[in-house]
Amino acid sequence: MLSLSFTEVYLSQLIGKLVIDKIGKKVGTVTDVLIALEPGFPKVRGIAVRRRLETVIIGDDTIVMMNKEIVSLNILRSEINQPELSGKEFFLRRDLLDRQIVDINGAKVVRVNDLKITEVNNEYRLMAVDIGFRGLVRRLGAERGLKRIAGWFNSDLPERLISWDYVDLITPDLSAIKLSVSQGKLATLHPYDVANIVSELSAQERSMIMETLDTEKAAETLVEMETELQVSILEGMSKDRAADILEMMATDDAADVLNEMEDDKAQELLNMMNYEEAVEVKELREYEEDEAGSLMTTEYIALPQHLTADETINELRRLAPEAETIYYIYVIDAEEHLAGVLSLRELIVARPDTKLSDLMQLRVITVGDEASVEEVFNLIRKYDLLAVPVVDNDKKLVGIITVDDVIDAALPRRRRKY
Repeated sequence: MLSLSFTEVYLSQLIGKLVIDKIGKKVGTVTDVLIALEPGFPKVRGIAVRRRLETVIIGDDTIVMMNKEIVSLNILRSEINQPELSGKEFFLRRDLLDRQIVDINGAKVVRVNDLKITEVNNEYRLMAVDIGFRGLVRRLGAERGLKRIAGWFNSDLPERLISWDYVDLITPDLSAIKLSVSQGKLATLHPYDVANIVSELSAQERSMIMETLDTEKAAETLVEMETELQVSILEGMSKDRAADILEMMATDDAADVLNEMEDDKAQELLNMMNYEEAVEVKELREYEEDEAGSLMTTEYIALPQHLTADETINELRRLAPEAETIYYIYVIDAEEHLAGVLSLRELIVARPDTKLSDLMQLRVITVGDEASVEEVFNLIRKYDLLAVPVVDNDKKLVGIITVDDVIDAALPRRRRKY
């Protein structure tokens, strides 16, 4: 176990420092720090030391003191032996320094400028990642001078640290080690934030991040990305995984991304999707880009007018997970013509035995499936709607267009800024 005389030290302060044995003879200089790959704050397993023409690993159990001035051992230099390693260790300088990580608090990709090691219960532990300017200055050996200059102006040189428990490995492959939030931490972020993070990474890193997400989260994240990037990510996955994600997406979003693929690749994925989902997506793909049908989703709730309020609420409990929105309940007749509409609020406050035919509003604002996107935008803005139903030439309900999809069409750069 380590017997430490300090509380913390940075990797940059250790690199190049003199290592002496128990009688004060020079062993070499520190070139790196070995860390055990484990949950929480990982333990320092040893240091890499350059001596003469070779580099040796010195185990943590032989270190008496390690700080920004010197490292001392409790053995003679002739007694140094390579410690037994588990294969789950990695080097801070070689594997982490200057690599990209995800700051889960800021939901963005940042660079590792330095690493902070702290004494905890007589052991060294990796505690934090320095992502700030101060870390770069420290590595240049100019931290003290810059702090002094900042003091002249009654200012400070702030640290920007990310606690290691907000960081995890995407892959245990130490030959290509990358850092990100773990699957559990990533799942706590909004899909927009995850998309923003993923969009800043390389193609390989994007694939690794997307593989950590469950199908639902992956679908929600993909929707927030630029279409070109959606295509790239889906084409980089196994076809089974890509088809599962497409099934989880709203039908209009799935149609949009498939429209950007080569026809043979899009058709292959459609053939692997659930039949009913694939049919709906195929129908949406038939519309031109500037037609209302291209914006609509077929995931809505439409119920027969003979149902009572109580029966309708029970149906909503069953159907809601499959609907994109339940702001409105659409009421249809036996031939699936749109007969009326009511809000969720109107349904909740109604008497349980009241039929939908008595609750619904007969005057319904609709749009034709071949109407222009501009017409849809104007209707939603004019009547302050959260969604507008879409009907075909026979006045049958074929889908709905939600306000967020209209905004995306009117302001196409809102999501596509990465």
